[in-house]
Amino acid sequence: MPLYQIPPAHLPTVWPVVAPMLQKAVDLEPEVITIEHVEYQIRTGQMYLLAWEEPEVGITGAATVKIVDHPMERVAHVTLMGGKGIVRAHVFTEAMNWMRSLGATKAECRTKGTLVGMYEKMGLENTHQIMQVKL
Repeated sequence: MPLYQIPPAHLPTVWPVVAPMLQKAVDLEPEVITIEHVEYQIRTGQMYLLAWEEPEVGITGAATVKIVDHPMERVAHVTLMGGKGIVRAHVFTEAMNWMRSLGATKAECRTKGTLVGMYEKMGLENTHQIMQVKL
């Protein structure tokens, strides 16, 4: 199953397929981001869109990634994931290889609740707890 980075110019072609997949992730925290914001950030190059497809089925999953540069590291921050069977070792391996190809030294995602266990099964380590207050 190939993993593809979708260039912004091809967004109109794949958006009708991947937007509903990503919307499910948006729905978990609708106060954080909207699907319109996601589309804008992909279209303007602020966020990458990855899609994977199954032979003879088509696109079955999608993820969005932001690259964040810090003084001592380059982090691939996965902002959204959605689709069927997205938590599979071979998909995760391909995604990590893609992140490395952009010079990322770490991969991270923000999650809460029951999803923490899922990410730990994929080999991610819970290193920080984020505390927030509205200003």
